[in-house]
Amino acid sequence: MRFNRPMYSTIIRWSIALLALFLFSTSTFPDKAHADAPVISGSPSTGYVNTTYLYTFSVTCGGSCTSVTWTMSGLPPGLSYSQGNISGTPTTAGTYSVHVKVTATEGTSESDYSITITNPPITFSTTSVPSAKVGTAYSANVVATGGTGSSVTYAMTSGTLPSGLVFSGGIISGTPARGTAGNYSFTVTATSGTTTGSQTFSIYVDKGTYEVLITVTSGLAEGQTKLSVGNVVKGTLRGGESVKLTGLDPDSMATVSVDSIVASPGRTDVRYRAETNTATASQDVGQITFNYFPEYDIQLKSDPSGITSLSGSGWYRSGMPLAVTAPDSIAQDNNSQYRFAYWVSPTGDKIRSQTLNIGISAAGTYVATYEMYYKLDIVTKYGSVKGAGWQKSGSVVQWSVDPTEVAMPGIMGFFGGKNKAVITSGTETIEGPKTLTIQWEGEYTTPAITIPLALIVIAGIVYGIYLLAKRERKPQPVPYPSAYQPMAPMPPQPPPLSPYQTYPVPPPYQQLPPAAPPPQTTVVMIGDGLKKSSGSTRDQLMEKFGELLQKYEDEISQGKELPSPPSEMTEITPPSDKKSLPAPDIFTTAETVIEKPAPAEECGFTTKKLLRTVVTQWKNTSIKPITVTPGDKKSAALAGGRTVTWTRESYNEWELHVCKLPLGHKGTHKGSTEIVYSVLDAISEERNYGPKQPLKAPSPHYTDGMPEIDIAASQIIQADQLPS
Repeated sequence: MRFNRPMYSTIIRWSIALLALFLFSTSTFPDKAHADAPVISGSPSTGYVNTTYLYTFSVTCGGSCTSVTWTMSGLPPGLSYSQGNISGTPTTAGTYSVHVKVTATEGTSESDYSITITNPPITFSTTSVPSAKVGTAYSANVVATGGTGSSVTYAMTSGTLPSGLVFSGGIISGTPARGTAGNYSFTVTATSGTTTGSQTFSIYVDKGTYEVLITVTSGLAEGQTKLSVGNVVKGTLRGGESVKLTGLDPDSMATVSVDSIVASPGRTDVRYRAETNTATASQDVGQITFNYFPEYDIQLKSDPSGITSLSGSGWYRSGMPLAVTAPDSIAQDNNSQYRFAYWVSPTGDKIRSQTLNIGISAAGTYVATYEMYYKLDIVTKYGSVKGAGWQKSGSVVQWSVDPTEVAMPGIMGFFGGKNKAVITSGTETIEGPKTLTIQWEGEYTTPAITIPLALIVIAGIVYGIYLLAKRERKPQPVPYPSAYQPMAPMPPQPPPLSPYQTYPVPPPYQQLPPAAPPPQTTVVMIGDGLKKSSGSTRDQLMEKFGELLQKYEDEISQGKELPSPPSEMTEITPPSDKKSLPAPDIFTTAETVIEKPAPAEECGFTTKKLLRTVVTQWKNTSIKPITVTPGDKKSAALAGGRTVTWTRESYNEWELHVCKLPLGHKGTHKGSTEIVYSVLDAISEERNYGPKQPLKAPSPHYTDGMPEIDIAASQIIQADQLPS
């Protein structure tokens, strides 16, 4: 082998130079020649996926190292280094070998390390929960972190919670129920991804106390009430005030009470009553309210005082209806009585309705006012009287008799005799009971003329019939049955001595053969009746004329004197003997029986005539306080006022004429006339009045132009009772 001399010599030279330099440095800087090489220290901790990681290595060179440079390789994904620091967020679990190299002035050092990255564990940041109280709302959170998932879910996997509490989403909430006081243990398991963790908790439930809010409403407008729990007074409350009762034992119930009645401090006729004055407090009752309402003392009296006793006085709740009816009349004796006029309210208003029906809004006295009435009797034998009956004391009554003249009964009335009232009308001032008697006197002028004329006419008729009968045929004897024997002939009888009495002349009796036919009957009609007799026509006429004269005598015998006939009247004389019929040879005397007629039944024919339509006075039948509607300006303007219901009735006024003549009479109906009323309509109006506005009847009104009268109950008749 051949060596290149120049190169070899060069190498030799550089080697000698380096050796000289080394020797120089060791002799000049002895400490540097003896410094330690870098030493790396560290033990990387375990990291967790998705969890921030930080670790720092250290290096020494027997002291401080200078000009240190770090180099690392093999770090887990997500981690990086800077000098000796490893930081970042690991993304992948595993064990990683990391090579670490340090270069310093003192030298170089290299080492290998292991870093483990695992999935993070579940860690509970909540280690305990607070205590709970019976009846009090409760809420507590259980918080855990870690795991491989993006979120953590919670579940109670063992143990129990007190009744009233629930566990959901890591939150314990609810209100412990009554009777759940005590300790409870339960376990919560948290899950995140594939990682789970559990923690056991304990909760204590205290039975605690409860409180109740007591309120007295503003209905207690004045005064105050005591508040008691059990039998212990806890304080006083005014209307609108409230107080809390605290520290009440949940295992027992408390009885809370207030005064049932609270008197007004300044008045004796106003008080306040609780709708209910006791209540039971418990955990289930958070508030108790006591309502009060005012009561007013209402007195019912009569004027004049003491004439009657009115029921209904006492205490009335505000707004409660007062309904009471005063007696219509109060008898003092048979001829005097008090009659209801109107009620007087505490404000002085007059209520004319007999029935008081109002809503109570204030205390006071209601007075039923009565007026004295006396009986006015008007006695009359004929006709009817207007104006009689019960009349108000001090009033002036106009009375009248209708009709003022009536036909006399019997034959005198037939001939135009009349009874006339001496006084037909008048006025009476009622100051006490009074009886009036209407005097009647007979009017005989017409009978004095007609009766003699009738007698003359009848006598002429009888005489004419007699002449005709005599001219036509001679009267035939009437055969008698064989059982009768003929009587001896009687001497002729004289004619009647006066026109007031006649004697019937029997037919002559003759001997008849046994086989004679039965007697024939002749019928003669005078007036409106039939008369049957076995005598001749003349005998029947004479007998009828005798009956007529007998009735006339009966009228005279009853005390009704006839006026003397006029002087120029021709005297009626019986027929002369030459013109009279021959007297029978034989006659029998028969007893004349006069039957008094039964009292004549009245005709009763009734007619009606509509006179006019009338109305009664306005009556306020109801007074109620006006109800104010919140926000309604119109009703607010009438606050404290009254709503009054006014009523009145309209009637048809009828004139009824009732015939008093005997049933079956002829000619015009005559009798009595009376005024009656039938109900036409009931009118009702409701008006509002302010607090100080006087109560006046509705006006204007469509009934204002109608006559206004007072109608007695005896004058009212149903429409279906009027004659058709």
